[in-house]
Formats: sequence, structure tokens, C-alpha cells
Amino acid sequence: MTLGGLFKSAPASNPLEGLFRITVVAFEDKCNLNCGLRFAELLKQNRLFDVNFFSEPFSKSFLNLQGRNFFDFIDRGNKILSSTRSDILVWGYEEDGKIRLNFQVKEQYTIPSRLPFSLLDSLFVPLSYFSNPENFAESVLMLIFGIIIATIKPVTEEQKLHQPKILREIIGILAQDNAPKDMGREFLPYMMNMLGKIYLSDRAENLSAQDIEIIQNLFTKALDNRQYMRLPIYYGCIYSNMAQLYETAHEASKAESFEYLKLAIAGYQEAHKYLNRNYPYDYGLIAYHLALLHFELWKHTLDLQALRDAVSQLRETEKVYSLAQFPQSWCHIEGLLGYYLSSLGLSTKSATIMQLAIDCYKNQQKVFEQYTYPQEWAKIQERIGKIYYLLGKSDQDEKLMLEAKNYYTSAIEIYSNLNMKHAVAEAKIVLGKVLDYIG
Repeated sequence: MTLGGLFKSAPASNPLEGLFRITVVAFEDKCNLNCGLRFAELLKQNRLFDVNFFSEPFSKSFLNLQGRNFFDFIDRGNKILSSTRSDILVWGYEEDGKIRLNFQVKEQYTIPSRLPFSLLDSLFVPLSYFSNPENFAESVLMLIFGIIIATIKPVTEEQKLHQPKILREIIGILAQDNAPKDMGREFLPYMMNMLGKIYLSDRAENLSAQDIEIIQNLFTKALDNRQYMRLPIYYGCIYSNMAQLYETAHEASKAESFEYLKLAIAGYQEAHKYLNRNYPYDYGLIAYHLALLHFELWKHTLDLQALRDAVSQLRETEKVYSLAQFPQSWCHIEGLLGYYLSSLGLSTKSATIMQLAIDCYKNQQKVFEQYTYPQEWAKIQERIGKIYYLLGKSDQDEKLMLEAKNYYTSAIEIYSNLNMKHAVAEAKIVLGKVLDYIG
């Protein structure tokens, strides 16, 4: 079985039929081609895909990305994904005789998230392709297959097993093929951006110097042609994707790690200029990655401004990822904020900042409640106890030491109930220091 019997150069793999469940939403188009249905029928030719066409009528005004209704875009898509039990949703929107495709998956903007595709990452294709399926250039179809498969977050064991193999075969085909001759230059930056993103998704775990150069060239070529892009958010996505490349390279490299770190920060900062608060999820996710990178920069340089920048960016992330909408992401952010603030408080000898760190850790316990998540709750108790111990030691304050004692004691009690002997032993070491101080 090949990726699709319709295509001459399909990879010779043996994938499972209906491995990925796709829903195509009826496109918002002004023509009479019924593009969404035609596109869904075309995807059905690929036996990898179990394709559903969603045609329930509703206003799609939010697909105009120049508006400020991005929450509607996300929320409507999440509801369709849930009701259809799909792995991915394909949106289509007509602009100036072209169809813009966008790809949505569940939990697209959750934190932490590795190399996510933005919902704003767009691919434009000629409207004429939809008048007849045979008009679709095979290389464009292969690119769309790659986007779909790379964007999907695998859930089943079969998806986890087959996704990397299939993606690698698609990349092999795309690497040997030239861009379709009937597509104008205005389509090039979108194609190069998506191709770079596919490559990065595939190679992230084993990124070589050659991979970095290839992917970097794809994003650079997209940026070199950005004058053809209608909205600044599109090249904001490219800068963000380029930053993801450098962030991944930083994690994979030793010799050039610091240079990649600086390039990643610069890329995300550039992306923030275009993916602003009007696109909150992208803005918040970029702020999160900037926070991580600034903290890494502080560890390299001990520059306190980098640490302050890390805290500042996490505060921006916190504004987007609320407890009500994203409880797990919010909890993760609060824990990270507690760690960063405690590091800043120690470095600046600021009791006020240390107290802010304690507040963040206590916020975490609104999600990691004692009786539901006892181990996580106890670990947070330890972290708070450590801050009180350091404050008490610095200020020679016995009351703060007593607070530290109470927090460590409560953590040890939970660990004992869970029979976590190693955790009990480690916590008792610090508790011993607290008790020695109190006398």
C-alpha cells in the first residue's frame, strides 16, 4: 500500500488504513466550486486518512485573520475536533483568488509543548486547483500530507510507530521534487515555511549540522520572499519557526550552543513584533519560550537582566494561560515562576521577590491539591519550606525558620504515607538543618 494510489511517486511504505482521522470543514469561499468538499474527496484517495467532511452552516467571519476574534477561531475548532473525534481539522478560506489552508489540532497551544504548529501557519494554493482534482500538483499534495502528518499529535501506539516513518518518506519525495511550475512566486514563502517546519518536526530528535543548514535555508528563502505575504503575521510565523530551529539546535549542540541560544532569542523577539496580543495564544507561547531561553542565558552569563527578562516573559505568558481555561498549563507556569522568582530573590537578596515565589508555588497547589495529587503537593511544600529556610537564615529570623519546619514536616508526612523512603530521607536532611538553627 502507498500513501495514495492516485499519486505516481507515492512512498512505498505499508501504512495502516485510516491511521489518521481528518475533518475538512466546508471552506469559506465565494466561488461555486464547493472547494472544501472537493478537497475532502481528494484527501480520501490517500488510504492513510479517514476523512470526514463537516458542512454544518455557521458564520466563519473569524477566518479573516485581520480581525480580533482569534478566540472564536480556536474555540469553534476545538468543538468540531471534539464532536468528530478527529486528529486534525483543515480550514479553508478564499483570499484574492487563492485558498488559504490552516491546520488545527487538539491542545495546539498547551504548555509545555515541543515544536508546535501555529494555527496561523498558512499554506496558500491556487483556486484553480479545486476546479478539477487532477489540477492539483502532486508536490503540493505531498506537502499538504506532510503538514497534516507532522502537525498531528500521535495518540495511539500505531500513530506513534508509523508517523515518523511516513513523514520521512514524504520528506524524501519532496527533497527530490521541484516546486510546481504553474504556481506563481507569491506561493513560495508559504511553501518554504511549511516545508521547513516539516523537516524540523522530523529531525528534531537527531538534528545534525546539515539538517540545521537545510532547514535554515528553507526559512530564509521564505523570508526573502515575504513581500508576497499579505499579512505581517505570516512572516511572524516564519520568525517563530526559525527560532524553534535555533532553540532545538541549542539543545542538541555543545560547541555552538551559546550562539544558537542568542539566535533563538532574537528570532522569538522578532516574531513577537508581528504575533502580538491580538493573537494571544501565539503571543503567550512565544513569551514562554523566551522565558526559558532568557533563563538559559542567565545561567550562561549570570546577567541579572536576563533573569529579570525570564520572569517578565513568564508574567506575559501567565496573562494568556489562565487557571480557568488552561489549568495544567497555568500550573506549570506558576511552578516555573516560583523557581525563577526564587532564583532572582536569592541573587538580589530580596525578601519581597522571595515572597512572590512562595505565592506562585501556593498557586500551583490550587491544581495540585493535597488529596488529589499528594506527591506533587508535598514537593511544592518542600520548595516553599526551602525559601523560608533561606530567608530565615539570611535574616536570622526564627519565625521564618519555624515556617520552614512546618512545611518540611508536612511534606515528610505525605512522603511517609506514600512509602517514599528516598524522598523522606532527603527532606529530613534539610529539616535537620532547620532544627539545628532553631536549637
